[in-house]
Amino acid sequence: MKHVFWFTWLLCTALHASPELAAYLPAEVAAKDALIQSPLLQQARARKQALGLRAQAIDAGSAEFSLRALQQRRSLNATGEHYGETSISLERPVRLWGKRGIDAELAQQTQALADIEYADAVHEASRELLKHWFAYLRAAATHAHANHTLGLAQALHRLASVRLKHGEISQLDAQLALAELQRTQAAWHVSQADMHSAAAALQRRYPSLPLPVGLDAQRGLGGGVPAALDNPTELQAAFLQTNHELNMLRIDAQRLRLQAQRIDRDRWPDPTVGIFSARDRAGAEQVTGVSVAIALAGDARRYQGLAALAEAQAADDKVAAMQRLLSAAFDATLAQYDHKRLAAAQWQWAAQAQTLAANKSRTAFTLGEHSMSEVLTIARVAHDHRLAADLMGLEVIELLASVRLDLHQMWDFDD
Repeated sequence: MKHVFWFTWLLCTALHASPELAAYLPAEVAAKDALIQSPLLQQARARKQALGLRAQAIDAGSAEFSLRALQQRRSLNATGEHYGETSISLERPVRLWGKRGIDAELAQQTQALADIEYADAVHEASRELLKHWFAYLRAAATHAHANHTLGLAQALHRLASVRLKHGEISQLDAQLALAELQRTQAAWHVSQADMHSAAAALQRRYPSLPLPVGLDAQRGLGGGVPAALDNPTELQAAFLQTNHELNMLRIDAQRLRLQAQRIDRDRWPDPTVGIFSARDRAGAEQVTGVSVAIALAGDARRYQGLAALAEAQAADDKVAAMQRLLSAAFDATLAQYDHKRLAAAQWQWAAQAQTLAANKSRTAFTLGEHSMSEVLTIARVAHDHRLAADLMGLEVIELLASVRLDLHQMWDFDD
């Protein structure tokens, strides 16, 4: 008897291999195209562009030229003379005391933050796509089981109707077969609704991504349990090294350190240097010169510098806290994968045994050796086992895909 099983990956699952996932994931080109066109990444690209322009502004500095013009009239009361006088000056603040170098480093860190923030957006969008993709696969698996169970119930109802006509079974057994048919029909409609809902959620978010096809075809049972992930300590180190969220916090902490240094340098304000030219006494006197203006810093600048240092320290502490949090989450994912892959295999074996028992029970009913209630009870248990095996198999595949995605071993679209 044919049935849907989602366990092909048992034949060759290993972290460094890809065929076990390729059969269950969208094509990489299609996934990349769907992500690039998503509003989330369009927003992330705009954000990256904005941060990049801010980085250029930091490097250029905030200093601007100021042009001053003065027109005045001088009157000499003793002589009654009146003169028109004009002056014009051009001024600009000058970055001193190594501020330009710090600004250049701040610009580099801001650009790096823009790049890693976009990469993190791509990664999170990929995780979101995976979530909706596997939600559809689970709904499709449940619907396939409901469709298969409905077919068995229809066949059993036809058999019961024929045997009732020949007086081989009671009216009660026929009613039980009809009730089972109605129950499976209701389950079929519910699963159909769930599958359409999951399909709509996937297609509305990713219109260019085609729905998976062929996953409800007959799949052979795997011959073994997928291998455990080797060297979990090394995997965790690689995960923490490449994690976008953590790297974003690291870069932000470095940026805040530089910003604190920059604010501390502002305790010695930039001088404003200018040149000017004046025409006094209706042109009888010509004045040219250079001006220098230096602000006298108060306590506010010192407090701002201390506050910036405190914020930088808080950012460093946030990095340490996030590293612990992510380490615990990754450990939990590895533990889930390791235990659930074994649970999936055990569900598979239980489903095989229970399906065989259900087949024998139906044969025994045909021979008059089993009652209808016994047939239905065993069939329901077999259905539950098969569905649990398939759903657990999909869950293990999703866990493996999530680990591979976090380690940048699939869908590495950051560039």
